[in-house]
Amino acid sequence: MLPEFEYKRPENLKETFSLLSQYGEEAALLAGGTDLIPRMKMGLKQPKVILSFSAMNGLSYVRQEGETLKIGAFTTIDELQRHPTIGHHYPVLYEAAMSIASETIRLMGTVGGNLMQDTRCIEYNQSQEWRVSSKACFKMGGGVCNAVKKGKRCFATYCGDLAPALISLGASICLESKEDKREIPLENIFTGNGESPFSIRRGELLKEMIVPLSKTIGGYKKLRLRRSIDYALASIAMSSNQEGMGRLVVGAVGPSPKTYEFSSFNQLGSLIEKAYEDATPVMNRPLSPLYRKRMIKVMSEGLLGSMMSGRSE
Repeated sequence: MLPEFEYKRPENLKETFSLLSQYGEEAALLAGGTDLIPRMKMGLKQPKVILSFSAMNGLSYVRQEGETLKIGAFTTIDELQRHPTIGHHYPVLYEAAMSIASETIRLMGTVGGNLMQDTRCIEYNQSQEWRVSSKACFKMGGGVCNAVKKGKRCFATYCGDLAPALISLGASICLESKEDKREIPLENIFTGNGESPFSIRRGELLKEMIVPLSKTIGGYKKLRLRRSIDYALASIAMSSNQEGMGRLVVGAVGPSPKTYEFSSFNQLGSLIEKAYEDATPVMNRPLSPLYRKRMIKVMSEGLLGSMMSGRSE
């Protein structure tokens, strides 16, 4: 059952920022709700006030502006994947969007919501009864890690699909608050701390993503138990221009995506080995850490082969 909460529907950003200022950490933002509502039912999130964006217009769009493509934070994942520019220019982003959950979820879930989903752990993302049977972990305000015994920090994993894809494309994001607006590279939003994974300031709202407008080659692969619904247990996003300059991004094996830049396909081969060596998954998700680590190399080599083949055609 959902806990009791107050429900508000601001009609514009000005009203939203006012409510965020009023309620602070007691408020939660509701767009698609595909992440927030299950977390509330499990007692992982207990806001006193829900700020719904259902009455607000103008935050859902995919449009070209100059040499960039701008994607509104409240664009649904289904709208993203169906936009012709996404499939034509950004195969990595199209494949990442198509890999998310089920069609029903993609019809409701938003791009911003997928980017801003909290980190996950097999010991934390459980019912309240399960969690209270163990010591309070770092994400619960305690001082232990129940997944990694004697762990000195939180090892919860960020599993979003769109962030690795967008980072591989060199995307930035626009954050807006009551006081100002700022644009930063998407990768800078991550703290690397599973307990508190994002560096967004209090009162800030993710408004849009900005992607350089150029045709790329690449792709996205993810390891999961069930293809239709499960979160990634390891993921690889890879993008480059026709000259072979681009990024390899490893996701779902740590509290933030890991980025590797390359200037040629020959260099990419050695980066795949480095990404494999750098990966240090732990036993906080289904499947063994060693298997997840090995699959980083397997998926990366598969994407490289596909990119080389597509480049030669």
